[in-house]
Amino acid sequence: MNKQLKIAIFSGNIPSTSFIERLINGVAEHHEVFLFGIQKKNVNYTSKNIRIFSTPNSKWKSIFITLRRVIKLFFSNPKALFQLLEEVKKEASDYSKFMKLSKCLPILLHKPDILHLQWAKDIGAYGFLKTRFNIPLVVSFRGAHINYTPVVEPKFASVYNELFPHVDAFHGVSYTIIKKASQYGNISSRSTVIYSPTPKFFFNTYKPYQKPKGKIIRVVSVGRNHWKKGYQYAIDALHQLRVKGYDVQYTLIGPERPTEALLFQMCQLNVLEAVSFKSQLSQQELLEALQHQDVLLLPSVEEGIANVVLEAMAMGLPVISTNCGGMAEVVKHKETGWLVPMRDAKVIEAAIIDFDNTPEYKLKSMVSQAHEFVKREFDYVNNIEKFIELYNTVVK
Repeated sequence: MNKQLKIAIFSGNIPSTSFIERLINGVAEHHEVFLFGIQKKNVNYTSKNIRIFSTPNSKWKSIFITLRRVIKLFFSNPKALFQLLEEVKKEASDYSKFMKLSKCLPILLHKPDILHLQWAKDIGAYGFLKTRFNIPLVVSFRGAHINYTPVVEPKFASVYNELFPHVDAFHGVSYTIIKKASQYGNISSRSTVIYSPTPKFFFNTYKPYQKPKGKIIRVVSVGRNHWKKGYQYAIDALHQLRVKGYDVQYTLIGPERPTEALLFQMCQLNVLEAVSFKSQLSQQELLEALQHQDVLLLPSVEEGIANVVLEAMAMGLPVISTNCGGMAEVVKHKETGWLVPMRDAKVIEAAIIDFDNTPEYKLKSMVSQAHEFVKREFDYVNNIEKFIELYNTVVK
């Protein structure tokens, strides 16, 4: 039987995103989980295996705790402290030096068996913990930090090329993103694809699809206000549908209000009354909101694999998705949903019309296939077991 490990699941914030929180709780059923980073708010974990070593938000509290940790590391491992200070000196400003010191001290004090970085971009700040202190390192590829960060911030391409050879193992949320990351080194033999698990309560609400009897087509998108979400293409499609006489109501969940550019577009196309915005919802609230929609639209130009698409498929809501990131691994065209090219309002328009014209029995079959696929490939228990296998491989 494998020994219990101390695994640092690091995202920089405590608590983290919903799928990282699910990973934390799942791994804690098998191993100790150490959480490092800025604690944004209080969080109570039920598992005694989860331990928090946070860096306070308050400036003065952070200074006090950092000094205390410096003293503690000096007496427990002075060599490690001096090595850390050498790394800190490389930072450009006094502020960045202090931040690096305050964030890395607790990691060295409690030295985990594995440091699992949830965001690839963080390897630039924490990769030295592997190269200098030999803490086994796992890095996750989830989307943005591989797909577009090295393009908009070219320095990260150099960072990845330099540090990826030292990483013990990589986790990708899709095969597509592993392939994308491979341009920064020969990583395939150290890479494992583990899909992000979908919460059980989305599966629990599944029921055979029934086509709405009204003439209104209720389309919903979910996500923050960000260029990569591609909302402008959805708005263009909405305009064309309404010109053709379709009564389409479009709801965006996540953005509390439109961006200036999106608002101008909506006014110019005279679709203001057809679009509504809802601020970010809890998962339970999101589930309830989706139950009142006819089809989920993902118009994005960049994703890993969008959790909201998986959640919609799990609960039995038809999906239309652009072929971005790893979405083609999930949405099989006319089998589990509609998969359309990116940046093309006309194909989004055509997909919504096709959805509206598809007989109920075909929609029922499509939704059922989507549900069974997600149930099989994105099961919480199976995916946590895959992470445990990955961690055990790293420490052998």
